[in-house]
Amino acid sequence: MSLVEHQLISKVLDENCFYQLAKYGISSQDFVVIPDVYEFVEGYVGQYGNVPDYLTVVDKFANFEYTETANNLAYMAKSLKSATAKRKAYQLMQNEVSTQFDKMTGTQFATWLAEKATEIADEANMAGRLGTNLAQNGAERLQMYQESKQQGTGKFIQTPYPSLTEWLDGGFELGDYVLLMAYTNKGKSWISADIAKKAWEQGYGVLDYRPEISREQFMNRFDTLEGKFNNIALKKGGLVESEEQRYFKYLQNFNETQETPYILKCMEDMPEGLNLKTIEADLNQNPEISVVIIDGFLLMDHGGNSREALAGTSRKLRQLFARHGVLGLVVHQTPTSSEKDAKSSTAEDSRLPVTPELTDYSETIAVAQDAVTALTFNQLDGVGAIKLAKAKTPKVGEVLELFCNFTMGTIEEREIIADI
Repeated sequence: MSLVEHQLISKVLDENCFYQLAKYGISSQDFVVIPDVYEFVEGYVGQYGNVPDYLTVVDKFANFEYTETANNLAYMAKSLKSATAKRKAYQLMQNEVSTQFDKMTGTQFATWLAEKATEIADEANMAGRLGTNLAQNGAERLQMYQESKQQGTGKFIQTPYPSLTEWLDGGFELGDYVLLMAYTNKGKSWISADIAKKAWEQGYGVLDYRPEISREQFMNRFDTLEGKFNNIALKKGGLVESEEQRYFKYLQNFNETQETPYILKCMEDMPEGLNLKTIEADLNQNPEISVVIIDGFLLMDHGGNSREALAGTSRKLRQLFARHGVLGLVVHQTPTSSEKDAKSSTAEDSRLPVTPELTDYSETIAVAQDAVTALTFNQLDGVGAIKLAKAKTPKVGEVLELFCNFTMGTIEEREIIADI
């Protein structure tokens, strides 16, 4: 674990995030190789409010090796706590077990050993779940404010639709759980891809899970949205000559010089299905990701098909998005029976298709309850409607009209419709 110790301190010095270590219960006791370095940084932060320059630490401590790493702080902190648990368990076996074995009855010893093992395991598992001591975290809140001041709107991701961005007071916020809900075969995957594309264009790394579509199909869809190439012609390799030449030139822009990642995982990339463990691992391996798209909540492996299993996945997704500070957009379809009910209640003179209700779930309502923001979508004959069904802003209930030509990659706001 010596390497993790150096990497963790280096990350703290790089990102000035010493206060975050408290969230994982990290202390000098977790450092075996460089506890003196941790204590120095802790004292420096307490006195000056900032971490020292890494050169200061390198000069002061010959045993400290400044190490750059792509691992995120949460992963390293949990790894260090896991190593502490293993070390404490070993020390327990070496130093206390034999003594207590001789002193106690069989029942007493078994109970004592179980309690000690549980205590060690609980301490390791509490990493990241210790809460926040508001009485002592003034420095953290000051840094949070300064970061917000510097970032301005940088922690908000604009949507492709100006009015929706305005209704959301600047867009989707990093760390939020967003639900996109729609009937089957109405274009919800196109809308989610449009949102992902817009985020990527703003410089946010995207991790896009598409378990029901092939890699080739989605790449064609991306090129249709981004480059406005006829989707049917792309699939058939039948672009007219002028468009073909434009397509060849367009593709030259996608090369190693692109620094913002857009990582796509389709059905062939997930032979064992999509689950929470896979998403967590991908985020740990790709710390530059800011947006996660899951196109198909029901296509995930929930560890069972019960409502409780689905609800558990939804709760854990919300925690995962918040823990990693990423925007999570989950796409979920409503049952056909709800669409039939909506058709029967649609006014004859209404030109907008009726969007689903948040209660239109036959599987679980948890996704609607857990989401910070919920969008419901419907589309008919090129006319789309997005309703802001749930949000932290007073614009809940607003409906946006869209012009949708998915074949040509055109999804554009038409006008603002009053509350309905």
